[in-house]
Amino acid sequence: MNAGNFRQQGYRIRLEWGREGVEQLGPECGALIIVDVLSFSTSVDIAVSRGGRVLPLPLRRADPRAALEAERAGAVPAAAKHDSGWSLSPSSLLELPAGTLLALPSPNGATLSALAAQYDSTVFAGSLRNADAVAQAAIAAAGDRPVGIIAAGERWGIVDGPLRPSLEDHLGAGAISAALLAHDDAGSPEARLAALGFRSAASELPALLAEAISGRELTDIGFAHDVHLAAQWNASTTAPVLVGGIYGQ
Repeated sequence: MNAGNFRQQGYRIRLEWGREGVEQLGPECGALIIVDVLSFSTSVDIAVSRGGRVLPLPLRRADPRAALEAERAGAVPAAAKHDSGWSLSPSSLLELPAGTLLALPSPNGATLSALAAQYDSTVFAGSLRNADAVAQAAIAAAGDRPVGIIAAGERWGIVDGPLRPSLEDHLGAGAISAALLAHDDAGSPEARLAALGFRSAASELPALLAEAISGRELTDIGFAHDVHLAAQWNASTTAPVLVGGIYGQ
């Protein structure tokens, strides 16, 4: 087995999925972009654009360790989505006060962020909202090393179970791939295909996200506005970067 093939060696722009993707691309990439469109990366973008910071916690919100980690860091613990307060719902963060440090648990985006932080890479939170800004920042941060895009996907079973690739994260990764390839066309087939898919679907983003499994799930429980916010391509010029375990500008 040639490990280099699985790491997409020979390409400047690379794309993989989930925890296994971080483990493959992390050792070689100078920048890693975590893409969890519904909803972690979108929430991070909105929070950081408001002047806040986000502590990603690789836990479920109901896990007692989440509150302990938030207290240890001096962070505000995320509320449950249906409660008042700031939460993993992007809509809840539209009025987040500048300077707030929010502890945000997530089984996908936050978990991958914590895993990516173990490597000698600069880690960004990328989404449809900030695709161009994150691509530009990642190219600069990576220097002469590759840039790795990690589409989070979902897990059959929420936390455990096999990976379920998700439409929204493939589109988000594709938007970032397209922006990166505009800077450097040495993209892996995985990155190039995602970019092609995004370009073909760019005019239909709101409908596609709303009709995707994750979008329908959020709409059914009253969070259609979160899906709308996530579909706003390049609405943001913020590139949230993980420094000392915290996303900020």
